[in-house]
Amino acid sequence: MVARHLETEARVSVATLGGILTLGETVFGERLSPMQIIMAALPLAISGMLALQGQTDITQIRQGIKPPLNSSKAALRIVPALYGLGVGVFLAFLILSYVAPDVAAKLK
Repeated sequence: MVARHLETEARVSVATLGGILTLGETVFGERLSPMQIIMAALPLAISGMLALQGQTDITQIRQGIKPPLNSSKAALRIVPALYGLGVGVFLAFLILSYVAPDVAAKLK
């Protein structure tokens, strides 16, 4: 159950990361700076890596191998938080570029 949840989190993180990077280069490229895209993409990338690490730890435990650091319990809490942070940062910068373009220009 937990391994399947972390597998889904990893897939969603990677898919969202790809979407944000694609949108950042195409549709919203002139509205968002590369630094803003990186600030949104970094938590998503870390979220996906932690989900994969947690899934690997669970697989090792099922095989009878003790992982060096069992990060599966921490990943269940940290992965959704980092995912939400990345999506939230992207949407905040995007909305800010439409609502207050002068403020968004200062953040570039």
